[in-house]
Amino acid sequence: MPTPPIRHWLAHLRASRPLRVLLLIGGLSVGVLLAATIHYIDSMRDRELEGAERELSTLNLSLAEQTASATQSVDLVLTTIIEQLKSDGIDTPEEYVRRLGGRDTHQMLRARITGLPQLDAVTMIAADGHLINFSRYYPIPAVNVSDRDYFAYLRDHDTTDPYISEPVQNRGNGSWTVYLARRVSGRDGRFVGLVLGAIELSYFERIYKALQPDGDGSISLWRRDGILLARHPALPDIGRPLGGRQFLKVLEHTRAGVYLSAGGLSDGARLVATQALADYPLVVNVTRKLDAVLKEWRIQAWTIGAASTIGIAALLLSLWALARQFSAYEAATRAMDAARRAVEGREQAEQALRQSQKMEAIGQLTGGVAHDFNNLLQAIGINLHVIDSRTDDERISGPARLALQAVERGATLTQHLLAFSRRQQLRPVPVDVAALVERTSRLLGRTLGQSVRIEAEVAPGLWPAMIDPTQLEMAVLNLALNARDAMPGGGTLWILASNRTVGNQMARNQMEGNQAAGTGRLPVQVEGLDAGDYVVLRVRDTGTGMPADVAARAFEPFFTTKEVGRGTGLGLSMVHGLATQSGGAVELDSRPGLGTTVTLYLPRARQPAEAPAAPPAPSPGTGNSPNAVAMGTGCAVLLVDDEELVRGATAGYLAEAGFAVREAADAAAALSLLDGGFRPDVIVTDHMMPGMTGLDMARTLRARRDGTPILMVTGYAEDLTSTAAAQEVALTVLSKPVEPSRLVRFIRDMAAVEG
Repeated sequence: MPTPPIRHWLAHLRASRPLRVLLLIGGLSVGVLLAATIHYIDSMRDRELEGAERELSTLNLSLAEQTASATQSVDLVLTTIIEQLKSDGIDTPEEYVRRLGGRDTHQMLRARITGLPQLDAVTMIAADGHLINFSRYYPIPAVNVSDRDYFAYLRDHDTTDPYISEPVQNRGNGSWTVYLARRVSGRDGRFVGLVLGAIELSYFERIYKALQPDGDGSISLWRRDGILLARHPALPDIGRPLGGRQFLKVLEHTRAGVYLSAGGLSDGARLVATQALADYPLVVNVTRKLDAVLKEWRIQAWTIGAASTIGIAALLLSLWALARQFSAYEAATRAMDAARRAVEGREQAEQALRQSQKMEAIGQLTGGVAHDFNNLLQAIGINLHVIDSRTDDERISGPARLALQAVERGATLTQHLLAFSRRQQLRPVPVDVAALVERTSRLLGRTLGQSVRIEAEVAPGLWPAMIDPTQLEMAVLNLALNARDAMPGGGTLWILASNRTVGNQMARNQMEGNQAAGTGRLPVQVEGLDAGDYVVLRVRDTGTGMPADVAARAFEPFFTTKEVGRGTGLGLSMVHGLATQSGGAVELDSRPGLGTTVTLYLPRARQPAEAPAAPPAPSPGTGNSPNAVAMGTGCAVLLVDDEELVRGATAGYLAEAGFAVREAADAAAALSLLDGGFRPDVIVTDHMMPGMTGLDMARTLRARRDGTPILMVTGYAEDLTSTAAAQEVALTVLSKPVEPSRLVRFIRDMAAVEG
């Protein structure tokens, strides 16, 4: 059957790197063009909205000023009348009624409203609510307004502020009126009466109609409590609180604002500009329909989108044509040198296969050697501990302890093998840095020679650090060897340790401080240093130092200034990696001729550091019996290990430590014991065993809802280099060889937690 075109193109795409690059560039170009189009259209929309907001805000401010001016004109009439009353000495309700009920007062009121089209009438009201005088009629009609909202409020509140009433509809002609009222008070604050101005709301509607810029908008006047007073276009809902009145929430924090209302009073989403009057409880709103605001933008967006679509289509057609040309060119090239490429390809494939097999073999060999060697070291170490614990004869215990040191060096060797194969895992634990500095100083005293004087200073109360102790020792050793090479004529090496609490701005402040002081030192560089508590470990020498360009590259991998054969350039990069991977940082300070200081910031451990394993204290009649260390009486242990030497030695030590031990040569045997009713307090198992691994056995137990604590003691397990697998089944992992006392302590602690 012929190959379908799509499969042919896919196969060609997989085989042709230039075609993939071409399509990648084309895809990126299409993506950039599409993103630029969307961004431009979106920015156009934002500009359109911003322009509409500015227009609405300007119009709203103008309308608010006109509304305030019209209201203030009415208010000025009322305040003028009140000032005249005060100047005439009218101070009581009786005088107010007696002196201002005549025709001359009526004529005065009619004169006051002349030239104010918004002011329909002015009324004087007595303290009991009946009308004293009225600009519209004389004689005065017998009307009492004591039931109106403005009368009740001003009667009960001694205030100089004006009061704007709820709108009232004229039953005759249907027009709406709102009253602006002011209180008339005596000198003693006594309520004398009111002066009332009737404002025709149709006046504002006429203004709004004349100023409305577009037929898609609206202008409305509201009382501050959300009651609609006037609107154009008109609505039959004057005098009622309408809609969501979102502008009231906006005006809680500001006197003016613009917002988008999802639904207006009559139709659809609107852009609303709101403005509160400064001296009166009134609000003016100006709106435009969002669809009308964005009408021009939509036309432009469709135009730009269509142009962009055409451009993208043209680009895709160009890419298709280029791809066809690439395909034809590469087909011709393949036909011309098919034989040569076939030979080269076969040779490359064979070479790649050999390289892959070699690296896989090295990896498997390393893992196998680490596992088997650590098993042997475990068996040797346990028996040496037993020998050491059973005698007080220094002729026997001394060589045993020396052999134990060899076991420790063998364990370090396996770690180096794992590091070579890139299968090493950092194991941070609380570390006593003071003890590590003391131990390392003694070692360096024998290593560096008599020409280098070593000074160690540890601050009192030094915190423990959360770090891998083995890697930290190697880091200090690397720094010391670098310092020795920098002091060919001898000198002094300081190893200093102290506590430091780092704030958020520490690194920045240190850099600024060094530069401001003009010390000539390189700026302090502390990468990835978070706020917190740190143990600061400094290694300082009196060597030749480094110039600025060398110091800037000092932490780069494989960078070295030493001659060939004297260094790989990995020392400082390993130190940097250890510190940063552990959550700390490295600081380098070096000056030519004045030495170098490398400072490690190690994160503080919140738990106390583990004490180094020490020989158990002797007890009467038993020598140095492990029972004195472990106290495992009453604790049942299931020991699972396929190595008979390791299992036998470990079981013997645990039994002498007081544990009740049952042995199993593999996971299947262990599961059989558990199925038979044996209920251990702790399961101690190896990982790499024939058949079912220790991790598989742990998963099987957890699937059965068996929560027995599991301690995995393994020489090497590639699938346990990450803590995820251990956390999955809630087990604790120890690497062989492990000191017996530490093993006993872990078992006892796990049994105590379970109990």
